[in-house]
Amino acid sequence: MKMSILEMEYRNIRKISNLKLSFTNPDGTVIGNNFIMMANGTGKTTTMSLIKGLFDGTVKNWDSSKVKSYAPTTVDSDKGEFSITVKFDEKIYKYFVVMDYTAGTAKIETEALPKGRENGRILPESIKNIFSEEFVKRFVFDGEQAEKSMDSTSDEAEQTIKYLYRLDKFDDILFVNQKILSEIQNTDGGGRNGSDSALSNLRTRRDEIQRTIKTLEYRASQFKNQISEFESEKKDKIAQRNEIDKKYKDLNQEKNNILKDIESNKKDIDAQIAEIIRLTKSPYLISQTLCDRMRELGSSMTKLKLPKNTSKDFFTELAHSDKCVCDRCIGEKEREAILQNAERYLGSNQQSVLNAIKSSISSCEYDSSLSDAFERLSELQEQATILNNRLNDNEEKLIKAGGDKAKELQDRIDELTEKIGACKKSLNVIEAKNDPYETLTKDNNLYLANEALTELENKIASATNTNRALRRKEIVEELVNQIKQEATKSLKAEIIRKTNEKLKSVITDDNIEIESIDRYIKLKGRAGASEGQTLGIAYCFLGTLFEDAELQFPFIIDSPTGKMDFDKRQAVADIIPNVFNQMIAFVQSAEVERFADRFYNNPDSQYTTIIASPDNEAVEIHTGKEYFDNYQREHKGDD
Repeated sequence: MKMSILEMEYRNIRKISNLKLSFTNPDGTVIGNNFIMMANGTGKTTTMSLIKGLFDGTVKNWDSSKVKSYAPTTVDSDKGEFSITVKFDEKIYKYFVVMDYTAGTAKIETEALPKGRENGRILPESIKNIFSEEFVKRFVFDGEQAEKSMDSTSDEAEQTIKYLYRLDKFDDILFVNQKILSEIQNTDGGGRNGSDSALSNLRTRRDEIQRTIKTLEYRASQFKNQISEFESEKKDKIAQRNEIDKKYKDLNQEKNNILKDIESNKKDIDAQIAEIIRLTKSPYLISQTLCDRMRELGSSMTKLKLPKNTSKDFFTELAHSDKCVCDRCIGEKEREAILQNAERYLGSNQQSVLNAIKSSISSCEYDSSLSDAFERLSELQEQATILNNRLNDNEEKLIKAGGDKAKELQDRIDELTEKIGACKKSLNVIEAKNDPYETLTKDNNLYLANEALTELENKIASATNTNRALRRKEIVEELVNQIKQEATKSLKAEIIRKTNEKLKSVITDDNIEIESIDRYIKLKGRAGASEGQTLGIAYCFLGTLFEDAELQFPFIIDSPTGKMDFDKRQAVADIIPNVFNQMIAFVQSAEVERFADRFYNNPDSQYTTIIASPDNEAVEIHTGKEYFDNYQREHKGDD
């Protein structure tokens, strides 16, 4: 299925009284590359929030204060509306967010011909089950999602693969499989072993644990949603703080310089950690004492002529001969004895490994490279502490200069940071698979709850003579999990290979390579990447996923290149059109050079500039490449 955005329309939302954005040509064909520059205060963050809330269906859950915050500032109106017209293959749907500012409520409506306007978010049957909040995040994208893909506390990368390639369908099969077993056991299967009261007790406990699992899954989903909401609000508050900071040029410049030094320091620390990991693969560098003992081991192996020349392979081959080397006949009894005794000897592959080890440790020489690397790491960490202290001092000065508004924003940012941390901690309790502090129980942890459910199923199966049904359920479960595991493993290997190929053209100034995808994207030989590199990695990753997926979606992105340097921007500009059937990019003026301007000669591109009216608070819309280009040149430093 192919999805395209045809139009967006606003009515009475904050500073926008009436605005329509079209993404089609006069003949109705969809425009592939769309660049929208919205000046500060004209509604870029508002637009992204409305798009996400509409597509993932969460608008209806917005609280009263959030809905009322969208009330118009230029006209008097107690209602507002935002709509998106979407084309799924050849069928057109129009979705509306209808907000009642007086009541503080929001709802979604759908208009799909030949039917009229109806309540709710109505989707084509083929994608109804996948258009979740998690899935929408994959094509309504921002820098937060890029960072999550590489956050070791997040499973963003794993979930992206799961939803886009429909691996979640395996979970549906397992759910039905479990349901069938429960129905068989509830009808007593092949009879009973034990009293009615004992069986009833087991079933009650099983039902309770199943309810617990559903509750924990729901709570985990809620925590993930809260984390997403808090991070989105935090990003918005930080942007508002930055706008206040810009008024104090000297302090703001000092802040930017410190942040640049912190990023450089972090990159140096990552590189130093990678170097230490590399050096520790040569354990003789740990200390002179260990080096001496390793050389002594190598010398002893040489004196004892280890490993021995005679290998297991010789006796294995001999056992299948007709005669021994002593010319005696080898019968079944002799063959069995030779094979049994062959286990005392090493195989040729093991001998070669030992020979390599012996050669390595016999020639090892200690030097101070590892201790020097640790010393350098200590210096960099000390430098990081100094830079963070400087940043804190600078923040205090900026907050003092910015007055009550800056303090209010910073307090909220700090509060949101604490809430995000608390949610992640609670989520980890639910999803953890090991318990170093022994605080996890079947009542607060999914892994232990599922273990308890399995144990109860075994007891019920024994009590109802449904062991055979249980075994069948387990066989299906094992097969499905094996298929899921193999499919996921093969997909990941191919995704990593193709993504690394793209990375070579996007990040040319550094050796960035994905090592594995295990919940998150893990890089080879480093703990993380810079902001610009992280975006580049995310685009290459998503690009690989979308180009091979059966479903084709538009790519709606806020600040697509962020702090990328020119070379990375240019490489990303070359990748996106080949991966997504449509791009709608909300860009800042600083992102035009070597990104948006790469599309100036592409006929399948359009440029829109939205600014605040010089006469009142309303917004004005200007279309065309010339105005777009001139505006970015005049306002390049305003972002």
